[in-house]
Amino acid sequence: MNEIKRLNKRQVAKNAYRMIAESEYSIEWIALALHISERAIYYWQEGKRTPSMDNIYGLSQLFNVSMNSILA
Repeated sequence: MNEIKRLNKRQVAKNAYRMIAESEYSIEWIALALHISERAIYYWQEGKRTPSMDNIYGLSQLFNVSMNSILA
């Protein structure tokens, strides 16, 4: 049986923030699109919180990437 890898929540938050930072969109625009506060995105940057599955799904749609690319 294969070992199940644990989700690295800090890495997920960093991946999400990196996509936003490297995009042409402002943090304000992303926050509005995801219906969250800008502060939530800064929490991801700082590793204090992890994006919810709804936010990961939303980011995957905004950036046209798979959810796995954010979760990995």
